Order: sequence, then C-alpha cells, then structure tokens
Amino acid sequence: MKTIIKVILCSLVLVSCQKLVDPVESGNSDLAGSWINPQYTDSLVTYTKADKLVENELGISFKSDYTLVERKINGWCGTPPITTADYAGTWSRNDSIVTITVGYWGGAVDITWKIITLNDHKLEIAVVKSEYHEGK
Repeated sequence: MKTIIKVILCSLVLVSCQKLVDPVESGNSDLAGSWINPQYTDSLVTYTKADKLVENELGISFKSDYTLVERKINGWCGTPPITTADYAGTWSRNDSIVTITVGYWGGAVDITWKIITLNDHKLEIAVVKSEYHEGK
C-alpha cells in the first residue's frame, strides 16, 4: 500500500513540475500572408485570411522576410468615409507572441500580439501592448 501511495505522490510531483504552455489552436502556424476584415470583440481581434489586401479596407500582410504592410486609416479622423494608406513595418514571432513595428500617420508604433488562434482561414489575436512614437 505504501508503494502505491509513493508512486502516486511521485507522479503528482512530476506532473506539477511540467512547464505550462499556452496552446495556440493551429492548423497552419504560418503567419505569412494577408489578413483582412478585422473584427473586434472585447479584447480580441479576428482577421480572415485573403489572397491580398482589399483596396481601401483595413488589413495586414506579413511577408516571409519579416517585413509587413499594414493598411490602416490615413489620418487621425475615423469618421466615415475613411481613406486608408499602406504603412511598412517589420515583425518577429516567438511562439504565440508577435512583435510588430510599423508606421502610422503620426509616427511609428510598437505592438505586441498574443496569437489565440492561427489556421488557414482565421487569425485571432489579443493586443498585449501598443506603444506609439510621434514623428518617427
């Protein structure tokens, strides 16, 4: 009986020491490509995979050379009708964390995303941090 208890306790200790990793639901973990039609729900943003960015609509294209193009509002006013512009930037990825540096109409912004879902059709992220720098 003591042997069984020791085995159970040792098993519990080993299981409790395993590194916990936040799972990323993934069919295709490749972030490269175009993502359009951002939908905002609470703190999450969901994008749809596309062949290319849609003219005068919001989206982001990640390139395999770790550069990107983000199509976003061109100016400080978000009242329709809006116009968009393409802003160049760079990105890196470490597991489920994506770090982005990209321009915007007033300078540059450093953004950190946490990928929640990434597959062939959908990219769902939580914005962890956005740090704006004017005039860059």
